[in-house]
Amino acid sequence: MNMTAIAFALAKFKVADLEGLEQFYTRALGFVVTARVDEGEDLHEIHELIFALPDAPPQFALVQYPNQPTPQPGEAIVALMVDDLEATLSRVEAHGGRRLTDVIPVPDHNMKLAYVADPEGHTLELMQMLAG
Repeated sequence: MNMTAIAFALAKFKVADLEGLEQFYTRALGFVVTARVDEGEDLHEIHELIFALPDAPPQFALVQYPNQPTPQPGEAIVALMVDDLEATLSRVEAHGGRRLTDVIPVPDHNMKLAYVADPEGHTLELMQMLAG
């Protein structure tokens, strides 16, 4: 039997500070929490927040397994399209994130981008399309 994926669901980060990162992603980047999962026990205890932009389907989740080790950041890069790169970079820094690069022009794709880290060090690529 040949099985194939039927759709991409969402990306997930395993994190240590679920509450702190909820504040970062909602305040710095404008996401909303669309669902919360709290279940299991012992090694299978899980706390999960599913995030989306307002009026959009779920896009990613933060998962905390309080009785398991948290992996080191760097396991994935989440790319986000933003409307104002410089303003977003300021909000990221104001809410505990940090810049990993300066703004990088990408003229072949009519855009600019920058890499940032959330407060736990997970990498985000912030991209802005340019007019014209």
